[in-house]
Amino acid sequence: MNQTTARPPLRLALAHECDLVTRGFHEMLAPYSARVVVTPPERDGEPFRDVDLTLHDPSSGVQEPASVSLLPAHRFAGRMVVYTWNPRPDLVNEFLACGAAGVIAKTVSAPTLVAALEAVHRGEQVVEYGVTTPLRRRAGQDQLLTPREEQVIRLITLGLDNASITRELSLSINSVKSYVRSGYRKMGVTSRSQAVLWGVRHGLLEASPESPHTSTSSEAPVLTG
Repeated sequence: MNQTTARPPLRLALAHECDLVTRGFHEMLAPYSARVVVTPPERDGEPFRDVDLTLHDPSSGVQEPASVSLLPAHRFAGRMVVYTWNPRPDLVNEFLACGAAGVIAKTVSAPTLVAALEAVHRGEQVVEYGVTTPLRRRAGQDQLLTPREEQVIRLITLGLDNASITRELSLSINSVKSYVRSGYRKMGVTSRSQAVLWGVRHGLLEASPESPHTSTSSEAPVLTG
């Protein structure tokens, strides 16, 4: 990769969390320091202002599920993302309506979290409920994607563009675009960033003997448009 095109790490702040959660969050994202940097909280409990995204759990410290009145999005630096144990659909709608740039369940894996935060930073409105659906159904049932569609979507998840996929799979550009369209339709996504997130959730970063570019790392790729 041309080093001149590398993007600086995404700057994150975790707001109003206890020390246990804050330390765990830092440790979880430490392997992704080239892509995300977590700033420590200021002494008064407010996050530093020089950040791209602030993660906030409106229900932190309250017994009942948080409501829109507990979401002071305007108080935070950068774009505000709700990072919560309680991604109830009705609350998600309230959070988004009052200015949250995204809602992410605390149950998501580190690769999914990083990919989702990068998507938010790119301007997408992301909702991650933390529910993972296996890519392949039980034995005897049809697969969601055809083998060729899965190959194409796997390479998209790994960060390859269409031209690179044509070379990797020895396909024409029109064939690749056709597999992308049919795969997106079955997956229920409409953009490349959404396809990457879908691929991360469904295990497409796991090693595959079919592709020499498949990484054994659990790290998700940088999202490309």
